[in-house]
Formats: sequence, structure tokens, C-alpha cells
Amino acid sequence: MMIILDTNVIFELMKSSPSIKVIEWLNKQDAIQLYITTITIAEISYGLHALPQGRRRQTLEDSFNNAIHDAFKYRVVPFTEPAAHVYGKIMAFRKNLGRPMSILDGQIAAIALIHEAVL
Repeated sequence: MMIILDTNVIFELMKSSPSIKVIEWLNKQDAIQLYITTITIAEISYGLHALPQGRRRQTLEDSFNNAIHDAFKYRVVPFTEPAAHVYGKIMAFRKNLGRPMSILDGQIAAIALIHEAVL
């Protein structure tokens, strides 16, 4: 079973003192089933580049890039054309419910749906 980690989980892991609950949950998972999306990479990259240049930003960037290449090598799921079609349905459905989603959350949800993954 594919488990797609949401951006907030990755962000939590980048903190100097991540949540014990998040760490415990991750430790119970089979690492080979854990995936991230290109959307999460974009969100984290944006956040990093919004920080002022300096040692802290560089350390976070290095840590994040290493995690992408080491921990998630071959387990980064892209936003594809099929996901784009599902995205449109999700966003319209949520809007009609009166509970709209952010664009990025909708894209991640669409990726999870087309891969029958847990988010």
C-alpha cells in the first residue's frame, strides 16, 4: 500500500524538535511504502527560498535535498495529466460543498486518488 506523506509531515520532520507522535507513527511504517509528491517538493522549496539567505536556510535546504535524494529516491510521485482531471473534480466537489480546498492540497489529494494511496 502506498502512503503519501503530506507536506506538513515533511515540514514537521525538518523542525529542530519534531513531534514525538509523528516520529512514532513514521517508525511504525514500512519505509518502502512512504512516498512524497512533486507538490510537496514545490511547497517546501518555496518555504525554504522565502527564508533569508544564511546558514539556517542553507542547512535546511541541504537537509531537505538529501532527504529527497536518499530517503525518497524513486518514491516521488508527480502531478500528471490524469491527476489534473481528478483534481478538477475534487476542487469542484469541495467548492459545491462550501468547503473549498487549497490548490496544492487538491493536487496532492488527486495524486493520492489516482494511485489509490493513503494520504
